[in-house]
Amino acid sequence: MEKSESINNGDDQGIWVSSEDFARYAEADLDRWRQLLGRQVQHTDARWGIGIVEAVSWGSPCDHVPAYVQVRIGYQAGWSVEVHCETWHLHHHRVSVAPSIEAVMRQCLDPLLSAEEQTDCLANHARELRAQHDRKVLERRAAKK
Repeated sequence: MEKSESINNGDDQGIWVSSEDFARYAEADLDRWRQLLGRQVQHTDARWGIGIVEAVSWGSPCDHVPAYVQVRIGYQAGWSVEVHCETWHLHHHRVSVAPSIEAVMRQCLDPLLSAEEQTDCLANHARELRAQHDRKVLERRAAKK
């Protein structure tokens, strides 16, 4: 994993990591990609500037294309783009993540781990993220009653 760099941008206390490392961490797991919601991204073309991840969804633009994780990013100039998770790292140099996600990335993508150990680590993390998401959904439903 490449060296990470802390951010201190107002209320975003994230850590910059390479987009390629994030793509390796997230793979095709929707819950892991959702960790980017509201986070900053740096496009490979400096003219685009810094963008903000506005949405992460699972879908397809048409019937004959298999569904995939789609990441929508809004840029300062009013541009908005939707990116396929598999080509994410080709368009973005780095992304800000929460310190807890950066720690999991370091742990699970440790080059000293075997491929199987990395897969198990990421699978366990994905289960934790899904459980957190499910708890939040249940709490919102209970609050509406």
